[in-house]
This record gives sequence, C-alpha cells and structure tokens, in this order.
Amino acid sequence: MQNSTLPKVSVLIPAYNEEKYIIRTLTAIYQQDYPNFEVIVADNHSTDTTAQLVNQFISEHSKQGPSIKMVYENRQGTNFARESARLVSTGSVIAQLDADCIPSSNWISKGVSQLYGKKRVAVTGPYDYFDGEQWMRLLSLFSQKLLYPLINRLVQFSNRGAILIGGNALIRSDALTKAGGYNTDLTFYGDDIDLGKKLSKFGRVVYAPGLVQASSSRRYKAGGFWKVNKKYQTSFWDLVWNKNILLSTVETEHPR
Repeated sequence: MQNSTLPKVSVLIPAYNEEKYIIRTLTAIYQQDYPNFEVIVADNHSTDTTAQLVNQFISEHSKQGPSIKMVYENRQGTNFARESARLVSTGSVIAQLDADCIPSSNWISKGVSQLYGKKRVAVTGPYDYFDGEQWMRLLSLFSQKLLYPLINRLVQFSNRGAILIGGNALIRSDALTKAGGYNTDLTFYGDDIDLGKKLSKFGRVVYAPGLVQASSSRRYKAGGFWKVNKKYQTSFWDLVWNKNILLSTVETEHPR
C-alpha cells in the first residue's frame, strides 16, 4: 500500500500537569514507522510547565516529522481535552494516547492494520506498566492478555458494550462522530468504557492482545494497586449494567 493511500491518523494526547512525562511520549510518537499521521496535544489547564515544553517541542520539530499542534481546554477532565483535540483533527482514524505512555515504533501501523477488518470500528489492547513492581506488572499484563479478550467478546455478544483501553486505542473517526464524540459528563472513571459501549453499536471493538502499550503505573503507586483496580472494575461493570456512575467519576486522589 502506497503512503498516499494509507489512512491519516490523528493522535490525541490529553495533558494535565505532565511535565515529567510529555516529552518522552512525544519523542516516542515521533519515532513511528507509520508515514501519515498528525499529533494534537490538548493542554487541560496545566499549572506546571507542560504547555511550555510542548511549545518548545513543536518549535524544534516544525520543519521535520509529522504535523503537531496544541490546543487549550480549560474545563477539567480527560474527555473535555480529548474532545477539543478531536474537533480540530483531520484524520480518518483517531488514536488515543495518554501523556505517560511510551508507544513502540510500530504502534500506529500495527493498530491500523488490525482496524480495517469487517465491521470494525476500533481496536484496543493491554497496558504494560513498565515502571511497576514485577509482580504487579506480570499479573496485570497476564490478566489483560488472557481475560480481557474473552470478556470483550462476551459483553459485545450480549450487546452490553465493549472493553476500550483509554490510552491504547485506534478508532475510525466516522464511527466516533456517529457515537457523538467524547462524553464530557464523564471526567475520568468510566470514560473509556462508556466510549466502547457507544462504539459497539456501530461495529466491532477488537481487543488485540498483541497491541501492547507501555504505560506508567503512577496511578496504582499513588492510590494502591487493589484500591485503584477496584475503581476501574466497578466502573466497567456499572456501565455494562447501565448503572449511573456520573457522580463517582471524578478523580481526586491520584494523577490522571
């Protein structure tokens, strides 16, 4: 397939006080082997040097590599940031990336290759918590690779929704538009599951165990592995069974 026929990918990166991580993430995304993509960073009203660092990166890479821009979103919440980035995106594929992730050089190309199958609207995969304790890293990766694909098939077969990993997903932009974009009523917990549920109405959300995303375990370190994991799992099952979690979605105890 020639470069001109490859779908354009818009990589959306929400960022709130990410001065410790953002340059590492941008450097990694700039090393992709995929030739047709843009990067949009949504600064979510940061109070540290995130915006300055991103602007410096943009200045240093303005004449080489993919297009990169930054938008500003003062309303706090990951989905507010993602939605502001989506509205200025130009790709036919939306790639969701968190500001503390380190994507491998073939992350986009691998994701796109698995996205364009029969009735597929999104592809997602597991996190590898690269800076976590060994037991936590292995336990989490094992469960994500072994159990999540089965659960994903089960909830889609029963028309209950789908698993979608927030910082490791590629989505057809037309399907995301049909789904109404990002739900800004959900500011943290449940935002990815809500999106997976909406997207599953328009096609298959594929969980690919081989599409691994390196991500920081800082949230688990800050809040405790079992406590944070319980919040994620509770949000997932509440949304699957149509329970209202809007009042419990705001995160105040650890970084997002």
